[in-house]
Amino acid sequence: MKTYLLVASFWLMSVAWGIAQPTPSVMPLDRAIELALQNNKGIKLADARTLAAEARSQEAKDRSLPQANASLAYSRYSLLGPFSLGAPDADGKSALTIPAGAFNAMIGGLTITKEVFGGFAEKSAEKSAELLTKASRLDAKRNRSELVYTVKDAYYNIVKLIRSTSVIDQSIKQFDEKEREARNLEKEGIVTANEVLKIQLQKNNLQLSRLQVDKARQTALYNFNLLVGLPEDQAITVDTTLANPVVTAEPLSNFLTQAAQARPEVEANNLRLQSAQELLRNTRSSLYPHLGVSAGFNYINPTAHLIPEAKSFVSAWNVGAGLTYNVGSLFNMKGKLNSAKLAINQASLQGQQQADQIRSEVVTAYNNYQLALEQQTVIRTAVGQAQENYRLTESRFRNGLVGSTDLLEANSFLLQAQLNVINATVDAQLAYQRLLKATGNNLN
Repeated sequence: MKTYLLVASFWLMSVAWGIAQPTPSVMPLDRAIELALQNNKGIKLADARTLAAEARSQEAKDRSLPQANASLAYSRYSLLGPFSLGAPDADGKSALTIPAGAFNAMIGGLTITKEVFGGFAEKSAEKSAELLTKASRLDAKRNRSELVYTVKDAYYNIVKLIRSTSVIDQSIKQFDEKEREARNLEKEGIVTANEVLKIQLQKNNLQLSRLQVDKARQTALYNFNLLVGLPEDQAITVDTTLANPVVTAEPLSNFLTQAAQARPEVEANNLRLQSAQELLRNTRSSLYPHLGVSAGFNYINPTAHLIPEAKSFVSAWNVGAGLTYNVGSLFNMKGKLNSAKLAINQASLQGQQQADQIRSEVVTAYNNYQLALEQQTVIRTAVGQAQENYRLTESRFRNGLVGSTDLLEANSFLLQAQLNVINATVDAQLAYQRLLKATGNNLN
């Protein structure tokens, strides 16, 4: 009775443990992309760079605003002789008289200045910073495009591993049946023990491949969680029902045109070229005279009081305009001008180089996608041939007409053909996603 109760308790514990195990949640591809865009550290870093570029743009705008300075100072003076200010009145006293000796003084002022014309320096600096901000936003968009493709690549790789595991498991079950049949045929004297041993060895090899694929799947799921920002130990699975993409009917020239218009790198390079041109304009501003205006208010209070008494301080306001010209710019600007011109040339060459790389990427992606579609047709035909070959070989093996070597070879052809179908289907999906990325349309 005690033994029965002990066994029953262990059974209940095992059932409860199985129920308590979390069921892996299915992670749709679009949800995985959404999580990655929200949690990926590289995207957050790109957004931080964009915010920094926006801050620099605001700094450039702030520098174009009028500058205001206020000052307040306390001083103690010691006069060597008396000081009078203003004509004497009827009693012979001046309007302001400071006797010889020490006295306190509060001196304050407020000045507002604004450069009216600085050789277009302010406008060009603002424009350059604004263009770089837009380029930074496009860089962030490019990083998002790269991340979306990376997530899809990882997702499809997991699909490939899961489907491969299913095919291998099915093949192992078939080998279990073949082993039982071979043992029965051995008893009847149709096959030898060596033939049975070959089947067992092949089954063991399949089990080893099953373990390798399973470990690769576990590693891929772990890295996938890191990629999309999920806890490392969270159990998930993916949707393995992926349909084949639509056969591409558009000519290559259409994809090249789309890439030139939609790739964020193209527009970002154009903006950087324009920014370099604005910086050259900013550098040339030193060759022009600068005109500025100012207005100010000052007062001197010969006491230690912050707020002076009536008629005990001197105050004045002023307005002015100033014209300055850096004579040295006539001979010491050659290096800066050459550097600015070289920056424009470099930005232009980088844009041309980027355009060549994009065209090469589109052509490669287009041809690889077409190849993947064509390979699917060939591989599906090969699967049908492998299935028929295995069926005939198996029938001959049961009748003792061929040995296990032929049967194992036929099974190997069939297994490889089935795995090729999985790889071709998933690879076609990836090739299509690479084509979308190459044309700048994988974020749509």
